[in-house]
Amino acid sequence: MICPKCLAEIPDTSAFCMECGARIKEDALDPLYAEGSDREVYPELARANLLRMQGNYEEAIEVCRRILGRFPSNETVHALLGDIYADQGKYEDAIQWYELLVELAPSNAHYMAKLHNLRAMHAAQVAPPPPVAEPEIKPARPKAFAYALFGLLVLILAAASFVAGARMNTARQSAAEPIKSAQGAVSSSSPAEPVRIPPPAPVDTSPAPTPSPAPTMGFAGMSAVEASLAQKLSQQLNGTPVWCAFDPMSHRWQARIRIQSGVLNKSRVLQEAIALARAFYPLYPDVSNLSVAVVAPSPNGGDVLIFSGEINPQIAALDPTTLNEEQTQSVLQQLPAWWNPAINFQG
Repeated sequence: MICPKCLAEIPDTSAFCMECGARIKEDALDPLYAEGSDREVYPELARANLLRMQGNYEEAIEVCRRILGRFPSNETVHALLGDIYADQGKYEDAIQWYELLVELAPSNAHYMAKLHNLRAMHAAQVAPPPPVAEPEIKPARPKAFAYALFGLLVLILAAASFVAGARMNTARQSAAEPIKSAQGAVSSSSPAEPVRIPPPAPVDTSPAPTPSPAPTMGFAGMSAVEASLAQKLSQQLNGTPVWCAFDPMSHRWQARIRIQSGVLNKSRVLQEAIALARAFYPLYPDVSNLSVAVVAPSPNGGDVLIFSGEINPQIAALDPTTLNEEQTQSVLQQLPAWWNPAINFQG
């Protein structure tokens, strides 16, 4: 059989190319995650992802480059490098890695959607700011024009005062005769009826009704408090998607995290679940238990639930990166959890 990426000859039973690490065929038992060459470099992939979660980007990039030196067509390493550069806001570098990834797996809809989102974020980052309009400066009028206008106004006011005074004198003279002739009639007639003033209308002093506040909701069906907690947890986990929900009947918190790429095994799932709980308990130290769910992308679209368990503060206090294989198996046996039986976990 010939590798379609590097044209190397490989055995018919091989699941990946020994020369470049490219996938040759999908795993018929587990179509969700075809491992390819990931099994050969899983410890390095796990260490690079952990360094990324801790913010040690340069060390994570160095580990990924060493893997590419052995398997240049490994899809998981390309996706991880793209995510590392995206976490730092270096969208041009992230786009280049995802473009190479789409060339390796052109039928993968998840890779195409991630590349589209990176291009949109890069376009928003380099968009020029809107132009600022300069204030219009009006030319100053000459002082001579202002003096002439002021003199004209003075003349107009003087003429208006003279005309008004003449009219007032004429009106007083014409009104004097009727007043004198009417004095006798007014003195002999009955007194005039007083004018009745209606009482003022009563003022309504009752307080105005206060409108009830509209409920405030967050995004994706979460309330404002749930969305705020999900955002804080996602920031501590380097942007990994997180959803939160609070059940008022049982007075318990639930949190869900999404694994986006990489090898799917129980040790990896346990690492993600404990990392989520370690970020939660410092924010809510009085909570005695946290219900954690882990989901992964499905090839048919949407997400599939792969793990659900109860993680208490004692388990959350463990650092999964320091546990050896025996200690990890001991934690898995003590942890009350549900594992999706339809998923073929790699170990």
